[in-house]
Amino acid sequence: MGLFNRKAQPKGYQPTEAEIVDAAKKLNAGSNHAAWDLTLHSGDFRQQTAMRILGSSVDHMPEEES
Repeated sequence: MGLFNRKAQPKGYQPTEAEIVDAAKKLNAGSNHAAWDLTLHSGDFRQQTAMRILGSSVDHMPEEES
């Protein structure tokens, strides 16, 4: 019986890759407001969005000069 096997569909917003990259660049610059706002707006996708932002921030680290 499928009555008790139903799962609720996740609700929220999945940000685009451009929004993730923009938030990651701002996070690397020292401002967490864009990342925070995007994560809060994501609803049930909060954790996924936070991990995408953090992963992207590592990929876009500014080069340090020696």
